[in-house]
Amino acid sequence: MTQGKNFLPKGLGGFALYTLGLLVAVMLLPPVALQPGAEEFIFVVGSLAIWRYSWGLLHFVRSVIYRKWTFPRLRAMVDADKKGALMPSKMYLLVTSFRIELDTTIRVFQATIAEAISCGVSTTIVASIVELGDEFLIKDMFRRMNPPEHVKLMIVRIPGTGKRDGLALAFRAISRDMPPSDAVVAVIDGDSECEEGLIRKTAPFFKLLPDIGALTTDEECDVKGSRIMREWHDLRFAQRQIQMASMGLSRKVLTLTGRMSMFRADIVCNPDFIAHVEDDSVNHWRLGRFKFLTGDDKSSWFWVIKNGWNMLYVPDVVVMTVEHPPSDNFFRASTQLMFRWFGNMLRTNGRAIRLGPGRIGFFTWWCVIDQRISMWTALSGPVFAVMLCIKHTIFFLPIYLTWIAFTRWVMSLLLLSARPVLSWYYPFLIYYNQIWGSCIKTYVFFRLDRQSWTRQKTKLNRGLSAFQEKWIGFTSATLHVTAILCFVTTIGLISGIVTFPVDMVLRLIG
Repeated sequence: MTQGKNFLPKGLGGFALYTLGLLVAVMLLPPVALQPGAEEFIFVVGSLAIWRYSWGLLHFVRSVIYRKWTFPRLRAMVDADKKGALMPSKMYLLVTSFRIELDTTIRVFQATIAEAISCGVSTTIVASIVELGDEFLIKDMFRRMNPPEHVKLMIVRIPGTGKRDGLALAFRAISRDMPPSDAVVAVIDGDSECEEGLIRKTAPFFKLLPDIGALTTDEECDVKGSRIMREWHDLRFAQRQIQMASMGLSRKVLTLTGRMSMFRADIVCNPDFIAHVEDDSVNHWRLGRFKFLTGDDKSSWFWVIKNGWNMLYVPDVVVMTVEHPPSDNFFRASTQLMFRWFGNMLRTNGRAIRLGPGRIGFFTWWCVIDQRISMWTALSGPVFAVMLCIKHTIFFLPIYLTWIAFTRWVMSLLLLSARPVLSWYYPFLIYYNQIWGSCIKTYVFFRLDRQSWTRQKTKLNRGLSAFQEKWIGFTSATLHVTAILCFVTTIGLISGIVTFPVDMVLRLIG
């Protein structure tokens, strides 16, 4: 359906029903505004709202500025290069593939080979694979598509010991090829399909902006799962577009996504970079030293930002990812995915903070700090609402739920700037991500050594004794429970629902 020249957002009907239900809920709210506890509710919830929603609004405004004004100027400079002077003299398209479904592998490599053919510069496709069958398939596809001489295929066979090993071997293979100084390497996941013209739309930025060490693009997804899983992924990528564009205004991003990111070949061929991606690890004060199994994109991001490079976000280029959820059950699948994502984030978080604002910029540095703050502030609202209901009246619960429904309604509207979608799923999924996601973050924060990979069954063997394993598990649980108790107590004290036992303390002192 269209109205004039503007397409109506997808899902408008369902969202309109949600809006109607929200209006009915507001009209049916109990009149407790003058009852005890109302001032506490308004003060605490209002204070949290000012903090969290002003931060979200800042990201939104920054993303609009970047997508509507800052980046279009860069795009115009690239488009003005009609002779291709900004194109690199050599491209490498590195695709890592392991245990990917056959139809996805065909889609990904067909798109990659077609892009290599059409980009017009010397291009080498580097296929980092495990299975012999994949090698036969890729070579046959390459032969059938009959690429011109400027397109080469390089097969790198790797053991099935993890993506990090596969990347390192492929990086070394590229290094041995002696790429020219202006060469660019695109690192593409085995389930990510590049759109037509991707290289010409992205690679010129490296010559245009000499301070840029890497870039990444927008993403969309083709989810092989249930309706709610598709909506959940669509929401995630819409939110990602806003946050990444906001970070782009500072010439930084918070991750060089493993789906598709580009690097200067000088970085990819740097032995220190290769060793860092291959064998990244953390020395934790309690957990000891442990390697990163997952999160190679976070490792590459940290190396780039630590070494003083800026990064670019390209919001008008899309990479299509084919998502195969790890379970048919939405709760189980989303939990497993968030456990992996948030673990990768928090394992890199501490050392990124230690780089300081002077190295990575104040806004980026504060965003990294906020990753730790937000997992607690998101839980403050529901904890306080439950306390208020216990102390005063259960009628504060519907008021809180209506407040949540309204604020998530506004958040869903803001996502229109990133995607032409208004799904009635979004308000519920936004809240689910915030609350359950925060629970997972706090759990992972005290168990950074626990890692999972949804496709590769790589295990972390640290050689610990049974006693050491149990002791680490005990200390992790103890610190986690202690943190939760301190958090709940703090919320109670700040809100006035819990009072400090002054008389008891004085008697003990006396």
